[in-house]
Amino acid sequence: MNVVQRVGNNSEQRASGKAALLSGAQVRSFTMIGILLLVWIVFQFLTSGLFLSPRNLTNLSGQVAITAILAAGIVMVMVPAYIDLSIGATVSFCAVIAAMSSSKFGFSVPSVIAITMLAGLVMGLWHGVWVAILRVPAFIVTLASLLAVRGLALVVTSSETMSPQADLLVISDTTIPAIPTAILLFVLWIGLVYVQLREYRAQTGAGVQASALSVVGLPAIFTGVLVVATIAIAGSYRGMPLPVVLLLCVMIVVGGLLRLSAFGRRLYAIGGNRQAAALAGINIMRNTLVVFIGMGLLYGLAGLVLVSRLASAPPNAGNGMELNVIAAAVIGGTSLLGGRGTVSGAVIGAVLMESLNNGMSLMNLSSAYQSIAVGLVLLVAVYADIRGRGVKLLGE
Repeated sequence: MNVVQRVGNNSEQRASGKAALLSGAQVRSFTMIGILLLVWIVFQFLTSGLFLSPRNLTNLSGQVAITAILAAGIVMVMVPAYIDLSIGATVSFCAVIAAMSSSKFGFSVPSVIAITMLAGLVMGLWHGVWVAILRVPAFIVTLASLLAVRGLALVVTSSETMSPQADLLVISDTTIPAIPTAILLFVLWIGLVYVQLREYRAQTGAGVQASALSVVGLPAIFTGVLVVATIAIAGSYRGMPLPVVLLLCVMIVVGGLLRLSAFGRRLYAIGGNRQAAALAGINIMRNTLVVFIGMGLLYGLAGLVLVSRLASAPPNAGNGMELNVIAAAVIGGTSLLGGRGTVSGAVIGAVLMESLNNGMSLMNLSSAYQSIAVGLVLLVAVYADIRGRGVKLLGE
């Protein structure tokens, strides 16, 4: 068996078997979508119709964008069986860098964006050097950064909230009108259908029994409905927020790397069986370094969206963010044991997590209840992941 094959796809069909209508990943995805729709219906009832209003859904999309951008990155980190606990601190620090560059030093918006992205890249490189080259466990490295970077943010701001200049708020305030939104989403939908069709032809060409409905039809139908709903919501309110466009770009880049590139196949191989991947000639150190550098760039991007959305940069703004991001990825089917995970699943998980937070906020419930919900959802998701992998629990 070639270890560079995607180890995480545990629904792969054998040539002699009968094609399944739905793959295991699709079953998980549709289950999550069903739960999400149920949550939306419940909150729609509990908030007297406010939750599904175009205004709130647009506001929710801005909340989702930050979590989902980082969830896409954490999938890339977790597939080769690493973890990143520093997300809240590093994103908050990037937001502080953006605010200071804008207000204290007076840099232009393009310069602020470049500086913030560079700051995120440096932190990602720092993690990569410790994990890939010095071989310190990612858990320890990122936990250390969680503490150190949080303290660094307090030092550089003197524990005060930084506020950027008004021109930086364009990142969150800009919306794309309905017609350009429709064109953009339609083009992306065509691209998705094309990719799915290529995958179906590749499977059948390799002698794998694949269902056209499963591989092409259902994804095309579901995303088509989502595109139409998004266009309708964008057209009835202000349009599509720019952070959502940035999220779509991240999904295309990260999802494409994981699903369509040799780099992605190597990451799945590393997460599935690190020793076998090394014996197959995969450079684990180099691939690990690239993963953490990529995650660093997403720190910077999320930091820019965060400071623009809040119109300020409190040094402790990202407290607990790492839990939401990891929970979103695990809920979406990414395994804590490595070798399995998709960007689309993580984004669905992010929508679920932020829907819970948004709905409870509309009900005027305190943040304590939101923390309880996040903790319980994460616990259930990890349990489902362990059971799904067939791992025996202690005492069994």
